[in-house]
Amino acid sequence: MNKILCPTDFSKTAANAVEVAAMVAHYLQVPLTLLHVVHLPLIGTTESALVADEALEDQKQNATEKLSRICQHLTARYGHGFCEYNYLVKEALLSDAVKDLCRHEHFDMVVVGTTGGGNSLEEILIGSNTQAVIEGVKCPVLAVPAKTPVEPFRHLVYASNYQPEDVEAIQRLLVFAAIFKAEVEIVHVSEEQSTSTDSKAAKFQENLRANFPNANLRFQEIVHPDEVEGLKGFLSTTQADALVILKKHKGFLSNIFSQSLSEQMTYQTKLPLLVYHA
Repeated sequence: MNKILCPTDFSKTAANAVEVAAMVAHYLQVPLTLLHVVHLPLIGTTESALVADEALEDQKQNATEKLSRICQHLTARYGHGFCEYNYLVKEALLSDAVKDLCRHEHFDMVVVGTTGGGNSLEEILIGSNTQAVIEGVKCPVLAVPAKTPVEPFRHLVYASNYQPEDVEAIQRLLVFAAIFKAEVEIVHVSEEQSTSTDSKAAKFQENLRANFPNANLRFQEIVHPDEVEGLKGFLSTTQADALVILKKHKGFLSNIFSQSLSEQMTYQTKLPLLVYHA
């Protein structure tokens, strides 16, 4: 991993995500770039356009000053070492700016704040922004709820459907976990207990142990008619530091008629959510 991008709107939720992003960058020993986006309103006349342009410049200047202070704070907290802290101010939609930077500036991870699990307009909008970021990039996205403690990860839970794509994602996760010396637990939710499910689980676990013989993996089988509720129930009983999910690409009709697990958990989980892309 080479560098991390963290959008911020200077809210409490975003401020906590910045702290988590800095912690991750510190452990990975990679640069962290903070991003703030400003929006140019629709203008009807030349006179109002001039006023709006001045207001936009004021927003940029204000954001630049805030970002500079945050970078100074992070440098004081974590020291220089291998980490560098810098910032960008862009005129764009958040998801468009993040997508463009990841594509052209080669960021390896995005850390973004999300309230999740609420019904207020603010929470819905923040959840939507987080999901738009996840949809728009191909690199891992770490969605950080407002009350996430700024502490190293020690217990990571990977939600698996026992698909071939899971093996590659788990391989990437093990590299990430090793940096924190974190335990990785593989969790699968089945609608009901059956011989075929047990057989599939055994083959998957055997495959993982063959591919990663030195990895300290744990496995959990959960029986619940609803995958999301089953996961939430399990997570409420364990001391996990983050939930890890593989977002699989779906077809057009599938996207219309159903939410993926990553989409549902982005809104509902109170834990940080690390999303890999298939």
